[in-house]
Amino acid sequence: MSSQPFSDTEESNVIPSTTSTSLTTSRKKRKANVETSCSNKSYTSYFFHIDEGNIEHAYCKICEHNFAGSRQTPYPYTRKGGNTSNMIAHLCDKHNIIKDNYTDFLDEHNEVNTIF
Repeated sequence: MSSQPFSDTEESNVIPSTTSTSLTTSRKKRKANVETSCSNKSYTSYFFHIDEGNIEHAYCKICEHNFAGSRQTPYPYTRKGGNTSNMIAHLCDKHNIIKDNYTDFLDEHNEVNTIF
């Protein structure tokens, strides 16, 4: 063999390694259901409150107000994984609240204005 690079017809005797060199590094898992002061806080946080008995569920404040005095109960929305898509869909479909107009439904203290 010469010191020149391998040609298409020559084969290398080097066997590629199948072991990972980063086995000792560990990935940090995100803590679930931890309150943080994120700068990218979803507008759904103004319209939903966390269930005291089960921190994985959130309830719509508007639906709770509308169902007060009746036999209906608001649907529990899951908070698992930090996904707010289901809550955004609820606000849009049931209350016509979207990201562009949600401040119209809040009072001066950023609380839900129940008088629509």
